[in-house]
Amino acid sequence: MKIFSTKRDKIMVLVILLVIIFFFGLKSYFKIDEQNAEAVEETKPLALNWLSYNEGLTLAQKEDKYVLIYFYTDGCSWCKKMEKETFSDEEVKKILSDKFVAVKINARSVNKVIENGKEISERELAKLYQVSGYPTTWFLESNHSRVAPLPGYVTTEQFIPVLNYIGEGWYKSISFKEYLEKI
Repeated sequence: MKIFSTKRDKIMVLVILLVIIFFFGLKSYFKIDEQNAEAVEETKPLALNWLSYNEGLTLAQKEDKYVLIYFYTDGCSWCKKMEKETFSDEEVKKILSDKFVAVKINARSVNKVIENGKEISERELAKLYQVSGYPTTWFLESNHSRVAPLPGYVTTEQFIPVLNYIGEGWYKSISFKEYLEKI
């Protein structure tokens, strides 16, 4: 008894097999793409969440995080460079999101903030922090106590050790120089 009596029957069976193989091959191909899409989604870059002064201080106290206050001006090319290069770095953003609340202050703005129960402008706030050049980064404890300023443009390579030194509380027990020797 012959199952495939003609050449045409043999070709039909072969075409059906090829269609089945092709279909299952496509299905597994799309499954792999879905897995890759999920992996790409998981590695999305972090977004730095800049807050206003009063929002930042409140959140830092609530979450027991340090505060980073970034003083800048609109016309400052070094400020723009720091935002573009340093603050856009994934490791910097990771450390900031884990250990700090980020606050951004335009030191020439008349936008109002509350400092010690008094309404003042961001410009006046910069004067209270004795900011004389831009950019300047100030670090505070969660209770708003001032830790230290970091004046000027700072590269990613310079900034990461500073963030870890303050964010991990090393500044309370050793000098920055000792910290750098330790790491």
